[in-house]
Amino acid sequence: MNSTVRDIDHHSATADPLVVFLARCEARADLTARGLYTLQESVDALWSYAEARGLVAKHGADEIQWLLSEAFGRWEVA
Repeated sequence: MNSTVRDIDHHSATADPLVVFLARCEARADLTARGLYTLQESVDALWSYAEARGLVAKHGADEIQWLLSEAFGRWEVA
């Protein structure tokens, strides 16, 4: 019996940068809600991340701000 084995390079797969950003937003919102960071610290850090990865340039400032507000809007953040 012959079987065909596909060679898959699992190390070359890269995650969508926007998906990674969304996951970072959700995680940071959770940590902020738990008091580990201030809201300003979190938003500033995430904005810097988005700018550094070209997300603001690609998707626009309004879209990135909307994504941030969605992530932090799920939590009661002081």
